[in-house]
Amino acid sequence: MILQSLARRVGLVSMIAAALIIVSQGLNLALGLAMGGAPSADSVVHSLRYGLALLAMYCLLLALTGIFLRQADAAGWLGVAGYLVAFLGTLLVAGDWWFESFIAPRIAEVAPEVMTGAITGSLAAGAFLTSGLFGLGWTAFGIATFRANVYPRAAAVVLIIGGAVGFLALNTPYQIPLAIAIGWIGYSLHQADAHRTVITA
Repeated sequence: MILQSLARRVGLVSMIAAALIIVSQGLNLALGLAMGGAPSADSVVHSLRYGLALLAMYCLLLALTGIFLRQADAAGWLGVAGYLVAFLGTLLVAGDWWFESFIAPRIAEVAPEVMTGAITGSLAAGAFLTSGLFGLGWTAFGIATFRANVYPRAAAVVLIIGGAVGFLALNTPYQIPLAIAIGWIGYSLHQADAHRTVITA
């Protein structure tokens, strides 16, 4: 009963994840325009905006898992592979947002020159791996979702686009197409579950 209850919340969680991503990315754009660039890493605003992005990734992981489980059989092995890689990529993006929320402000305070240097070596490799896995996983998951035909196919197309654009996921506003797709799928699930509840009541 508990698992069934949670499964019925997938649509709502997906819409929340989408909203958080869009608000987070929109906030980054607005701050960049208003301040002529990103706020200093040692500012409260910096920590808050990345804290919001971190919460969005948490909800996105929940949404990804719920969406996958509702189509697991129809999505086949490509769905499994896409889910696993998308989960890892999203986890790595969340790790980056955690770093930005809690570690970057301290570095900016005691060693600001570190924050202005070129991204090279292991840091560049980590960024490449993170964005690569994120983009590859969500693209594969989008293709599997399109083929499964459990959710609206137009939403699956946007999901594929969101995955492809996701190779730039560490930059604003490239997570927005993915958020639109997740919100769309979430809305379709929410509507279907509400209709099913009315029928069985």
